[in-house]
Amino acid sequence: MRLVGVEIKRLRTGRGLTLRDLAGRCGLSAGFLSLAERGINSISLTSLFALADALEVDASDLLGAAGRRGRYAYAIARHDDPHAERVAMGEREHRVLTADLPDQRIEALVTRVRATAEPSPFTQHDGEEFCYVLSGELTFLLPDETASLTAGDAIHFKSRIPHAIHNRGTGTAEVLWTVDRPLLRRPDGTFG
Repeated sequence: MRLVGVEIKRLRTGRGLTLRDLAGRCGLSAGFLSLAERGINSISLTSLFALADALEVDASDLLGAAGRRGRYAYAIARHDDPHAERVAMGEREHRVLTADLPDQRIEALVTRVRATAEPSPFTQHDGEEFCYVLSGELTFLLPDETASLTAGDAIHFKSRIPHAIHNRGTGTAEVLWTVDRPLLRRPDGTFG
């Protein structure tokens, strides 16, 4: 399992940056960054891309090699693959199901969301998302609505809409999450 916060701290300290220095570069608070580095705060996609820009790396460098497979016309993801890597970000653990196909335009993840006292921070970014709840309950906080989804429910939305999620339950929620741009793809189409 790769912890994104550990990689952020490694890159930050390797560049001789304090938490305050990095906060000034990416627009996030030093307190939030401290919690994120320790894996206490969840890092939204918007924050992940802001941190990558501030550290002058690709988002893939923060996420690691999770889910990467050879460049073929297809790939099969087995549920019991002992080598499947997972990416942990705060209360979320992602397992990438899609491969790094040429000209890939989507990424599908199985995401486990632990219950928390507070919702994730609101985020918004380019693209769109689709989330299908496999088990448990997950609440989406949207500008005009709070939507609680249970097993079999789904939500599809433009990511520019401010949104946050919250698992208010006592157990872990498991969802199938699909985004329209791979998190691990570099701008030049390669995977790092």
